[in-house]
Amino acid sequence: MVVPVTISSRDWMNRTFLIFCGMILLAALLVLPAGAVDPAWTVPSTSSGELSCVAISGDGSTVLAGGDQLIALSRDGRKLWTGWSGSRIAISRDGNTILTVRDQDVRLISGSGNMIWDQSVEVPVTEVTMLPDASMIAAAGTGRVRLINRSGAGFRQNSSIAVNHIRFFPTGTGFVFTSRDGIQTSNLTLFSQWADTNVSQDMVEVTADGSSFVSVTNNRVRMYSRLGSLWWDRAIPGGNALSFALSGDGSTIVVGRDDNTLVVLDGGGGDILWTATEPSWVESVAVSDDGSTIAAGCIGKTLAVYDRAGTNLGSATTENPIKSQSVAVSGDGSLIVAVDSGAVYGFSRSQFGQPPATTVTPGMTASGTTLPPQTTVPASPLPVTSPQQVTPSARTTQADLLPAIALPAIIGAALLFCRREP
Repeated sequence: MVVPVTISSRDWMNRTFLIFCGMILLAALLVLPAGAVDPAWTVPSTSSGELSCVAISGDGSTVLAGGDQLIALSRDGRKLWTGWSGSRIAISRDGNTILTVRDQDVRLISGSGNMIWDQSVEVPVTEVTMLPDASMIAAAGTGRVRLINRSGAGFRQNSSIAVNHIRFFPTGTGFVFTSRDGIQTSNLTLFSQWADTNVSQDMVEVTADGSSFVSVTNNRVRMYSRLGSLWWDRAIPGGNALSFALSGDGSTIVVGRDDNTLVVLDGGGGDILWTATEPSWVESVAVSDDGSTIAAGCIGKTLAVYDRAGTNLGSATTENPIKSQSVAVSGDGSLIVAVDSGAVYGFSRSQFGQPPATTVTPGMTASGTTLPPQTTVPASPLPVTSPQQVTPSARTTQADLLPAIALPAIIGAALLFCRREP
C-alpha cells in the first residue's frame, strides 16, 4: 500500500529557499576570478631601506631589486649579494653587468657585486639605459645626455636635450628618446637624425631587432619604423598611461592606466586586443618576449597575470603597494617578479597555468599578422599624419565580470536570507 506523503507549506518554502541559495552560490562561483597564488619565494629587504624597482637579465639567470639598497638574486630566489643602491637600474643580458643610478652618480657594478666604476653626471639623473652586452650606456637628466662606454669613459655629451625617456637601438649605432618637444632618433654624435615634433611624448621602447619603436603618451600609442615612418597612431579612450611594456618581438603592447585598466594592443596594427579592470591604478607592467605572459602590478598591492588572449591566470597580494618599475617578466615568460617597499616576490609561470602551446615568430603578431614593412625616409623631420580615432573593440576579461569584493557580500547575504524563518 502506498502511503501518501504530505509536504507542509513551511517545508516547501524551506526547500525553495535552499534551492534559491544554491543557485546564488553556484552563480557566484562561476564568476570567481582566478585564484590567489602564493609566491614561490619571498626575499625581504634589509633594514637599510626600501625597494622601489626590479629587473631580470635577458637570460633569466639574475634578478636585481633596487632602491635604497640593491639585492641580487638567482632565479630561484637565492640571495647572491646585497649592497650599494639605485633608484634606476638596468642589467645586461647575461646578468654579469649592472647599471645603477643614485642622484647624480652613475655606477657600473659586476654581477658579483663589485664596483667597476662610479661617475658623476653633475646633474640629477632621471633615466639610464644600456645595450644588452653593456658595451654602451646612456644617462640623462636636467637637459643633459651623456654617452659612456663600458670602461667608464664619457665620449659624448649634449647639454640641450631635455629627455623624458631614452632607449638604444640594439645595433649600438643610435638611440631614440622622447621629450616635451616630441620624439627623435639620434646617432652616437648626439645629432638628431629624425624627429616628430608635433606633440610632446613620454614613454618609449624598442623591439629586440631594432626594426621599430613604440611610444605611449597619456592615452595615445604610436608605432614607428626604425627610420621614422609612422606605422599607426591609436587613441585609447579613458585614463592616462602610468606604465608601458613592449614584447621583444613587437607583437604585444601593454599599457597600465590611472583609471584602473590594463589595455593590451596588437603591435601589428594597433588594434585593442582586450581590456581588464584591476582593483586600483596599474603602476607597473611587464611582458615576455613573445607576448604570451603579461604581468600587471597595482598600487593596491595586487599582482595580476594574464596570457595574450586576455585570460586572467591568477593574482597575488603583496604586503605593500606595487609602484612604478616594480614588476618584471623574464624573456621566456617562465619567471615573474614583483617588489614592494619591503620584499621581492618570485613566481614561476607554471603557478599560473601552463604556458600557451603556440609560439610567436619574431616579426609577426600572435594572430599571424605580419608587422608593417620598414620604409626608408629622409633624415630630416617628417610630418606626422593626423591621428586616427579608434573605437575600442576591447575583449572584456574575466576580471571585468564581477569585482571580487562583491562576491563575499553576495554569498553572505544569500546565507542570511536562507536562515530566515518563512
